[in-house]
Amino acid sequence: MDAPESDSSVPVASDSVFSVSRPSSASSIHPPDTPKDLPAGAPISSLFQVRHTPTAGRAVFASQDIPEGTLVWRSEDLTLNVLLREYRREVCGQCFGYEYGRDLDIRDKTVGFAFCSKACQDKWREENGEIGVQAWTAVEALVRKRSKEDSDMVDADLPRPKVKEVQQAWENVAAQAALIRAARVSEQAIPDKEDVAPITKQHRKAVSKALQANITPDVMSFCVSGLVWRYLHPEQWERLEALADDKTPYHSSDDLGAFIRTYLHLLAILPLPLLPLVTAETLITLSSRDSHNSFGIRSLEDDGSEFFGYGCWPAASYFNHSCGPNIEKNRNGKTWYFKAGRDIGKGEELCITYLSGEERKLSRGKRLLRLKKTWGFDCACERCEAL
Repeated sequence: MDAPESDSSVPVASDSVFSVSRPSSASSIHPPDTPKDLPAGAPISSLFQVRHTPTAGRAVFASQDIPEGTLVWRSEDLTLNVLLREYRREVCGQCFGYEYGRDLDIRDKTVGFAFCSKACQDKWREENGEIGVQAWTAVEALVRKRSKEDSDMVDADLPRPKVKEVQQAWENVAAQAALIRAARVSEQAIPDKEDVAPITKQHRKAVSKALQANITPDVMSFCVSGLVWRYLHPEQWERLEALADDKTPYHSSDDLGAFIRTYLHLLAILPLPLLPLVTAETLITLSSRDSHNSFGIRSLEDDGSEFFGYGCWPAASYFNHSCGPNIEKNRNGKTWYFKAGRDIGKGEELCITYLSGEERKLSRGKRLLRLKKTWGFDCACERCEAL
């Protein structure tokens, strides 16, 4: 799909120009009635406002009439993303380009990604930086050592762990995590010059136990992506924290277990500069904010029939769902474009659909069930209420 033509008047969220205190360079004038409590990373435009609603959290409303076809927002603020391992040979790790199932020519086996061009490979390495490349290399080395990957899809019908179960599960590994962290910290200590506790058999056993546990590669990719992003862009962390918080983000006890094992794996293998960020609090935040705010990364030419993974674009997350949306969303590379699908009147809520192409054709009952299971809400849009 060709990217929409560049338009300097279109507001945009990007890593380089967008922050809570500074609007996008493409939208330098704040609307006069912008809410004072606008969350960090929320979209700002003269075309719409983000406001609190009684039943649907924060939402986006037109602040003027918007003609059909108007490009109302462009999101380039990708924080974390996951390309499912089964698609790593077919989908470019940088631009998410896909060539109908054909393996890409450039495979970087050290980091576990393939690329559609040398330019994309170089850009990926530039954006991840030296520490990021080291992190992905460490993860790939661990995954490739294992003869069998624990990568089966989670049964969506299994019950989600409740808040207390989640808290208890993380607390249960706190002691082992502390031992692993101490063992890793000792690696950078200067002998006879730093007061570092000696590493004992208990420390080594904790590390060994972690590395022998089952690996879930896609969960590991999710966590590494978020950790590297936070390391490279610490000033943008509040964007993610400002998103809607899901207190029960794990699909099942197996999913929760995969995240906890990954936590211990990453403590044991990631580069030392990342170690201060590898905490239970960081990984819980990544999971709880991504849960209801991620966008699927799908094929572009066939109505999104192929699901490659998902990512979180914070500014784009403020658009609520409707089964009859008035905003059309399209992805080109790592950028999401949001256009008015029809004429929109001042005061109307701007809504996208969270459903894929095939899901939009489902009956009302099946749509409601899918939205409840995946996104955790009961849809009450005009299309659903009219039936």
